[in-house]
Amino acid sequence: MIHIITEYLNYLESLCGFTKRTLKKHKRISGIWKEFLAGKGRTIMEGEPNDLLDYIDMRRSRVKNSTLSGELCVLRTLYAYLYEFGKIASNPAGSLPELICEPPAESTWLTVDECFDFLEGFDKSEPLGFRNYTLAALLWSTGLRSMEICDLNWQDINLEESVLLVRRGKGGKQRQFFFNRRIRDVLARYRAQSHCEADDPVFFAYSKNGSGKPKHARLSQSRLVEIIREHGKSLGMQKAVTPLAFRHSFATHMFAAEVPVKAIKEMMGHDEETETMIYIHISIDMVKRFLEDHIGNPEKYA
Repeated sequence: MIHIITEYLNYLESLCGFTKRTLKKHKRISGIWKEFLAGKGRTIMEGEPNDLLDYIDMRRSRVKNSTLSGELCVLRTLYAYLYEFGKIASNPAGSLPELICEPPAESTWLTVDECFDFLEGFDKSEPLGFRNYTLAALLWSTGLRSMEICDLNWQDINLEESVLLVRRGKGGKQRQFFFNRRIRDVLARYRAQSHCEADDPVFFAYSKNGSGKPKHARLSQSRLVEIIREHGKSLGMQKAVTPLAFRHSFATHMFAAEVPVKAIKEMMGHDEETETMIYIHISIDMVKRFLEDHIGNPEKYA
């Protein structure tokens, strides 16, 4: 089986132009994988999706998730080579998403549980707390940019049809966004207590004199960032939570729900899918789900 790894490394060097450092990494990880499979009485050519799941469980107790992601990228590349050159009949790593091989983005993003914890931390019994809750809920459920959410007027939101219109997105482009019933109910309650007209801003500032009264002046982007960041700190969250973090979270959670990247691109107002991929973060748990789906339908990725 050594010759298979050697052939693979020659392919990476001669046709892909990989550096010696990268080749060394692929050789090391391929060797770890070979030994792991040998312990199960199989060769690299006989690897199965279940083996990848077992490998993840084994390696998670020994290395960081970021390191494991890099190892899975190597195995994805290895089996893509074996499959494309007709050395194996099916690709056991075919369900691993391509994005796992993208350099990890440094921007913060939140898990679903972290988003719910963030929302539940607001005091929704008083107007200011409910405004901030609505802000965060809309950021998470739409992935809107700070500028876009601050520019919203009530005439841009059709509660009956659950449609939101971004009139001036990045580059001056317009786009429509459909939101779910949960956020519709939140917006309806928020509007009822705000007593606003159609041409009023959806999110307005409150006086800082301690009166707690709304000024009905449009909320600024800088104040939006402060609200989100300060709330995260008050909850003791280790991550630096910002409106941009919710944009990353939106894209990641949409992808995890198997929404196509093309559709996520349209929702986020991007021109190219490569822009959208920057916002999508692949977790190890997401990788396991992709593999489990593969096992449930082995021919899906053949």
